[in-house]
Amino acid sequence: MANMKRSACIVGAGGGIGRATAAAFHAAGYGPLLLMDLPGADLDRAAAESGATPIAIDLRDPARIKAAFDAGRKLTPKLDALVLVSGIVENHNVASMTPELWANILAVNLTGPFTCVQTADSWLADGGRVVLLGSLAGRQAGGVTGPAYAASKGGIEGLTKNFARYFVPRRITVNTVAPGPIDTPMLDAHPPERMKVLADSIPFGRLGRPEEVAALVQFLCSPEAGYITGCILPINGGLRME
Repeated sequence: MANMKRSACIVGAGGGIGRATAAAFHAAGYGPLLLMDLPGADLDRAAAESGATPIAIDLRDPARIKAAFDAGRKLTPKLDALVLVSGIVENHNVASMTPELWANILAVNLTGPFTCVQTADSWLADGGRVVLLGSLAGRQAGGVTGPAYAASKGGIEGLTKNFARYFVPRRITVNTVAPGPIDTPMLDAHPPERMKVLADSIPFGRLGRPEEVAALVQFLCSPEAGYITGCILPINGGLRME
């Protein structure tokens, strides 16, 4: 089924998974295609690569979330697909975690996505799609990530199920993609020696590629995925089999 007249908004489009998702949606003919992230070169590059409209957003600030979504509404009155792949990572442990870092991780990775969906509620078209980004770290103790990151991604799983039930009357599906280690710049935050041990433990023997995650996101946003909702879909090369 053609996607030529389906609109989409990708929040976190400047990151590795976000850019790959934007490229996949562009290739599939989505339009208007709106890309949101912190203002800067990464967002501008993603927009240029996919012929999309860049919109600045900061998930730590509800007022800036509202401003970004108000700008999006001016470009398309109804939104068919909302993709939330923003995220920041940390690799602390319980002893070294600070209240400030904990609050910042939760604000970007959990509260921000909640506020985005809440703000987009009346913007989403009936029969639309919402996809969030979880993580293997939200399912089990991460090999390199810390407690705030794990808590934020575990929270995304709970939000996904709650959102899915909330949107059922409007036939809007809500799902989360939960990747294992994906080869993006975000991994640069972790010590190389720990990343090597983690990569060697993956049954497929390699890190995932952003394009592989993007392909799953795109399918979940397609008309053909209309009977999938409230699901957490792992993509981790067999690192955790369920």
